[in-house]
Amino acid sequence: MSDRAIVTISNRLPVAKTSSGWRASAGGLVTALKPVMESRPGAWVGWDGGAEDVPAKVPDLSVRLRPVSLSRAEVNAFYHGFSNRSIWPLFHDLVQPATFDRAWWENYRVVNERFAGETARLRLRGAPDALLWVQDYHLMLLPQMLRRRRPDAPIAFFLHIPWPAPELFSRLPWREEILRGLLGADVVSFHTDRYRKNFVRTCGRLLDCEVSGRTITMDGHTVSTSACPISIDAKAFERLATSDEVENELARLRKQFSGRRVLAGVDRLDYTKGILERLEALEQLLERRPDLRTKLTFVQIAVPSRGAVREYRELRTQIEQVIGRINGRFTEPGHDVPVYYLHRGVPLPRLIAYYRLADVFLVTPLKDGLNLVSKEYVVSQAAGGDAGALVLSEFTGAALELERAILCNPFDIDGVSNAIERALEMSADERRERLADMAKRVRRNDVFRWLDRQLREVDRVLG
Repeated sequence: MSDRAIVTISNRLPVAKTSSGWRASAGGLVTALKPVMESRPGAWVGWDGGAEDVPAKVPDLSVRLRPVSLSRAEVNAFYHGFSNRSIWPLFHDLVQPATFDRAWWENYRVVNERFAGETARLRLRGAPDALLWVQDYHLMLLPQMLRRRRPDAPIAFFLHIPWPAPELFSRLPWREEILRGLLGADVVSFHTDRYRKNFVRTCGRLLDCEVSGRTITMDGHTVSTSACPISIDAKAFERLATSDEVENELARLRKQFSGRRVLAGVDRLDYTKGILERLEALEQLLERRPDLRTKLTFVQIAVPSRGAVREYRELRTQIEQVIGRINGRFTEPGHDVPVYYLHRGVPLPRLIAYYRLADVFLVTPLKDGLNLVSKEYVVSQAAGGDAGALVLSEFTGAALELERAILCNPFDIDGVSNAIERALEMSADERRERLADMAKRVRRNDVFRWLDRQLREVDRVLG
């Protein structure tokens, strides 16, 4: 693996302030990049979350932190507005209608400039050729802004969500500005080749540029595009899955749910995750199979997300209403409710205990760039010698890797219901065989191999 230093630039710093002080925060991006960033010299640039006392380092994350300060109005327009009410729904195939507001766009541009200024001023001692690695849809103007300030710096961009078809992206009023911003990088990367091809086709259709295979040349600058799905630190998950702490948590959960088969889902509370559709599929299964009403429990962990956005508050209300209806319809006297709902995050050891507990794990987003939870589940299950089954949406990037999962179309409620039933009826031997195959693939393509492929592509492009 290349030992190049990395400056990661993301919407937010990977830390949170707790009652016991500053700690590394949870979340998919932080979980994926933490082992990567700790393996080499580097720094992390991101929004300070409104805090004025962010330390240079925190105890459980050996990475230098560079905070960016934003006003409340900027956060509302840049993050809650343009990023999550314009770009997010548009890039997720308009599962929810997108809103285009010029004031939000102007704030998005201003905030990207702020990030560019902070990053350009950062210098790593002894690492003049550090890679400036921009993460995700919040900062799509940043590569070009950095190129102007640091013309000789290696710059890469990774998109953690899908890139839509050109026909959808073309609806964005500021489409050319976004594309030009991304083409300031040396390498632009995506989870899947479909997303990469969508991006290349979009550039060819909307810009006066030259497209040749995986490269795009514009204004004398050539950009390479690549596809490489992000992953997890598989060995770390295997160690934790068999640790005493997780085993103790698992014993308590098995006692609590004794005599029942457990279905589980773990998601951010987001309309793209298909939680409502998943609940409707469960409701249909319980209607069709009265014999399962006292034998099944579905545990849905929904981590709070973007509560300042109206659509997310409305989604929470809808989910809780459907859960109330299911429990009201199918709870038998003297028996437990069929749906347990946790609207909160849970500590990682307990989360892994839920992974190991689940006889069937439901990952059914309507659209998802990749989905790391599915990888965490199969690795944790295989490490513990368990025999769970993964029901996985075909519209996740992970479906291309985890092809031994039971794939489903999350828009087909009947189909999801039947997939759950099939998972419940599958033999333990077949479930273990499928888990072993998927876990082996995740181990082989872990987060460190993902990083290695990213850095090798940068080194190849820069010569």
